[in-house]
Amino acid sequence: MNKKFLKYYLFLFILISSNFAVAAEPTPAQLELLETLPPDLRENVKSKMTTASSLQEEIEDTFEDSRSLILKPELEDIEGEEDYCSDCIYGYNFFKFTPSTFAPVGDTPVNASYVLGAGDKLLVNYYGSEELEVKTLINREGLVVLPLLGPVYLQGMTFSEANEFLKKKAKNELLGTDVNLSVRDVRSIGVYILGEAYKPGKYVMSGLSSISTALYISGGVSEKGSLRNIQIKRNNQIIATYDFYDFLLKGSVTTNISLQDGDVIFVPFIEDSITIGGAFKRPYRYEIKDGETIKDAIQLAGGFISDVMEDTRLELSYVDRKASQRKIITLDIDQNLDRPLSDGDLINISSTAGLAPQSIKLFGEINKPGEYSIQPGDTILDVLNRAGGMTNEAYHQGAVFLREDVAQSQKEAFNRSADQLENTIIDVITGDKITQITEFTLSPIATLITKLRASNPPGRMIVDLDTLKLKTDPIKNFTLKDGDSLFIPKRPSYVSIVGEVLNTATVGFDPDLSVDQYIELSGGLNNAADEDKIFVILPNGKSQLVRRSLFSSRNYILPGSTIVISRDPRPFDALSLTRIVTPILADLATSAAAIAAISNN
Repeated sequence: MNKKFLKYYLFLFILISSNFAVAAEPTPAQLELLETLPPDLRENVKSKMTTASSLQEEIEDTFEDSRSLILKPELEDIEGEEDYCSDCIYGYNFFKFTPSTFAPVGDTPVNASYVLGAGDKLLVNYYGSEELEVKTLINREGLVVLPLLGPVYLQGMTFSEANEFLKKKAKNELLGTDVNLSVRDVRSIGVYILGEAYKPGKYVMSGLSSISTALYISGGVSEKGSLRNIQIKRNNQIIATYDFYDFLLKGSVTTNISLQDGDVIFVPFIEDSITIGGAFKRPYRYEIKDGETIKDAIQLAGGFISDVMEDTRLELSYVDRKASQRKIITLDIDQNLDRPLSDGDLINISSTAGLAPQSIKLFGEINKPGEYSIQPGDTILDVLNRAGGMTNEAYHQGAVFLREDVAQSQKEAFNRSADQLENTIIDVITGDKITQITEFTLSPIATLITKLRASNPPGRMIVDLDTLKLKTDPIKNFTLKDGDSLFIPKRPSYVSIVGEVLNTATVGFDPDLSVDQYIELSGGLNNAADEDKIFVILPNGKSQLVRRSLFSSRNYILPGSTIVISRDPRPFDALSLTRIVTPILADLATSAAAIAAISNN
């Protein structure tokens, strides 16, 4: 069988097996229950059952012969992903798979600049009038004792210096004899790695180790540590600073300092960083040094992914410290690149040619409501400022922000929920609990499926439009898209209670009332209420489940909140609906609250 089709059948088998078990032919009891469903839903369920029945035997045979193709993921692979940091400064993930231990290196050739020290094992060869091979060790005093030459002090010399020194000594003291020095085994050294290191402490490593080796052994730096200002201290003095970007981005080893016993590598806190996005080869978040410019940032990002065209612009988003707000300026590609960077800057490059006009609608408590054109990169704060900001009566906590692609995603989620409920019905009709199911059991679920299919969610996004936060936080000051709309209501003075209560009610807001006290004002819970599934929909659209331990908490309630009491699912236990229906009802209630907020104003 073709491998492509084999994988398809395997997937389909797993899907079908997890959702329902089917019989070859529907039983009279199954047919009776099917007839209680609405026509559209009944035909959809029958179609799914027929398709599953016709494929069942072939799928089972295929699956039985192919169990070996289903592989269990290795535990190490799963656990390794926990160390990955997608929002970290560029360079942190270089150390993801570092070893936990590191053995000193032996039988490794050393370079001419290697500094000899106590513990190094040497090999000295005599040739000429004297033929000897001497294995020796530099002792704690820094000496080696050599035949015919006596004690020789070599500690602190580079390998090249020591070799030349011995050659000169042999020439002067031994007639017709020359010597040659080699390192048989390098010593181990102890290095302290401190500050914002990933695993600070003392590490024993080879005397050949450099600062990059030490960082690799120790797991690199923490998410708060600097990669570009790492200090090397020797005898309580800073002898050098190390920029890991030189190695990582340029492949340079000229600044890769060799370490000595007792050295301290200190990783300070990171000071400044910027974010680079758009048409760059390596868009990422980068650490920057004092004085670095936009030109330097472009080099960090590897340059542009293609030739820069005339219709391309460079945007710099920065925080104006005096005005305490974020601003955006547009720069020419070949000009103004010497502008110094600051912490929190965002650089983006995009093409503006051939773009259709884009706009956003603002209404409600806006000083100048209406439709506003937007350019790529415009943020919600940019447009609010052009519209004169919010009025004095604006209630930004209840802002209703709608986006078209969010509405599409929500609609797809509703359809998936409807499919899930249909599969649950099939589970019940074809399962061993069919005798517990009646028309009255299925009817509410059929109604909910119909409602999900017919619902058109508005596409509400939860936003925080606190002006101070918008001015200082680039995440909250999000970028706009064509077709967005924003409604700012007046401050409401009420709280709504809906669902399984004796009387659906809207009551005056009282900051001293708790959730249960609001429910009592609506007459209390009716017999169908589920006391464990009470939701509070906040004015910004966020849905929160009221935990029993927090049932008396007043923190949930803000003016304009809606308290939703869910229906008790116990009559439908045979359908296993608790896990499925509860979030669906919360989503439907949230969508309804958004529509109501706009419609009532």
